[in-house]
Amino acid sequence: MSKKIKNTISIFIVTILTLICLAPKAEAASFSITSGISTTTVGKSYTISISAKGLTGKFNVTHSSNVSVNVDSVWVDNGTPDSTIRVTAKSAGKATVTLTPSDVSSASSGNPVSLSPKTDTVTIKSKSSSSSSSSGSSSNKKSSTSTKSNDTEKPQFRDVDETVYATSSGINIRSSYSTSSSAIGTLNTGDELTRTAIASNAVDGITWSRVTYNGQTAYVSSSYLSTEKPEESSDKTLKSLTIDGEYSLTPEFSADVTEYTLNVPEEVTTLDIDAVPTDDNAQVEITGNDQLLDGVNTIEIKVTAEDGTARTYKISVTKGEFSNIGLTELSIDGYTLTPEFSTDVYEYTLEINDLTVTNLNVNAIADQENAIVEIVGNTDLKPGENIITILVKSEEGEEVATYQIVVNIVEKPEEQLISGINNNDLFLYGGIALGVIIILIIIVAVVRHKRKANRNIDEEQYYGGFSSLNKDSDNKETDSKNKFGDTQDLKDIVNNKNMPEDTSESEETDSVKKHRRSVIEENFGANINNEEDNNDKGGRKKGKHF
Repeated sequence: MSKKIKNTISIFIVTILTLICLAPKAEAASFSITSGISTTTVGKSYTISISAKGLTGKFNVTHSSNVSVNVDSVWVDNGTPDSTIRVTAKSAGKATVTLTPSDVSSASSGNPVSLSPKTDTVTIKSKSSSSSSSSGSSSNKKSSTSTKSNDTEKPQFRDVDETVYATSSGINIRSSYSTSSSAIGTLNTGDELTRTAIASNAVDGITWSRVTYNGQTAYVSSSYLSTEKPEESSDKTLKSLTIDGEYSLTPEFSADVTEYTLNVPEEVTTLDIDAVPTDDNAQVEITGNDQLLDGVNTIEIKVTAEDGTARTYKISVTKGEFSNIGLTELSIDGYTLTPEFSTDVYEYTLEINDLTVTNLNVNAIADQENAIVEIVGNTDLKPGENIITILVKSEEGEEVATYQIVVNIVEKPEEQLISGINNNDLFLYGGIALGVIIILIIIVAVVRHKRKANRNIDEEQYYGGFSSLNKDSDNKETDSKNKFGDTQDLKDIVNNKNMPEDTSESEETDSVKKHRRSVIEENFGANINNEEDNNDKGGRKKGKHF
C-alpha cells in the first residue's frame, strides 16, 4: 500500500474519532444520602443529608416501622433540598430510610434522568439500664470494661484552624463526640463556625469535628461541614400556608399564588396562621393579623430569602356578614383557560407559545350588580411566568373575591423531524454520516487514480525499453522526432511499414539496413528474421517471426 493511501486512511480514522468525541453523550447523574451514623438509641433523633448536585425533582421518603420521619417527600432544586430528613428512633432493630426519585431531571438541560433508590441503614439499640442487685465485683468489672471501651473508641484529633459552614439545616451541635451527648444547639444551612480540630478516625461510624460555639468547645459531625460557603438561596416562596380551625383559603394555596380571600365570623379577632417557607433559611413575617375589624382586613405574609429578596403573600379577610361574591364569566380573547371556568374555581393556567405577546384582553363579569372588578398584571407581559390577578369587590368594598391566572409565555417548541430524536442530534449524526461518505469517495478516487498511474508507468517502461531506430536522433535535441516519426509501432518498423513518404526503398542505403538489423538483434536476439531477409533468401528460417 502506497504512502499516500496510508496517509488518507489515517486522516479518515482521525476524522471519525473526532466526530465521535463531539457527538452528544447521555447524561450521567447520581445522588446519595447519609445519616453519618451506624447506631443510635431508642428515643434519639438523627438527620439524613442528601447529595444530588445538578438534579431537580421530587424524591419520595419511605422508612421502616421502627422509626418516624418528619417529611414524606423532598423537593430538590438544582441540588438543593427544600427540607432536611429528620428521623426519630422508636424501637430497637435495624432502621431504614429510603429515598426514591420521582420525575427527576437534569438541572442544566432539563432532560429526565433515571436513578435508583438509595437507602440509609442505622441500627437502633435499646436504652441501657443498670441493675442495683449486681454484686460489687460485677459492677467493678463492668466499669472497667466500659472504661476500656471508651479508651479504644476515642477520636484521634488533628489540630486545625479554619472556617467551616453547615451544609444543611437541623444539624445538632453536641457537648461531646457522641450521639448520646446533649445537644447544645443546632445549625442551619450556611451557618459559620470555627473548626479547631478534626478527627482522623470514626467513632460509631461518625467522624467528628471540634468547633467553637458560643465561646465553648463543641462537636459536630464532619459530614455536615464544608470549608466552602454555600451560595445564598434566592427562594422566597412558601411551602405551605394554613390557618388553624375550619378555614380554607380561596383559591387553594399554591406557592406561586400571592392573593387569597377568607371569610370569618364576627367573633374572630385573630387567626392562627402557619406559614412555612420553602427554604429553611428564609425569614417569615406576618402583619395585620391582630385585632381583626368588621369588614375587610388585609393580612400580609412577607417571606425574605437568604439573599435578601422578598415576596409578600396577602389574605383579604372579610369579617362579619358576607355573601359569596364572584365572577360569572372569565375568559381571555383568543385563548382557552385551564381548567374550564367555574365561579368557585379561583386559579387557572394558560400557556402561550409566542414570545411576542405582551398584553392580554381579559373579560371578567361579576355576579353582583355594581361590583367592582379590578384586573392587574395583564399588560407588559414577559417571557416566562406571569400572574394575572382579578379582584372582585362589592360596592361597599366589604366583600372581596380573588381569581388568578398563571400565564406562562414560552417559545414555540421546535417540531421534531423524526419523532423521539432531537433535531440537533439528527443534524449532527447526519453530518457525521455525510462526512464518512465523502471521505470514502475520496479514498476510492485516490486508489483508482493510483492504479491508473501505475498502469501508465508500466506501459511507458515496456515500450520505452526499445532502443531508438535512428542513431542520429539520440544525439540531437529534436523533441524525440526522428526520421521515422514521433511514435512508431515496433512491429510496423520491423515490417518496414509507415516509413516517411520522402524515403523510398531505392534510396535506402546499406548503412540504414545494417542499423535496423542491429536494433532488432539488440531487442529480440540475433535469431530473428524479417521480411526483407525472406525476400532476399526466398523463405523462413528457424527462429522468432513477426
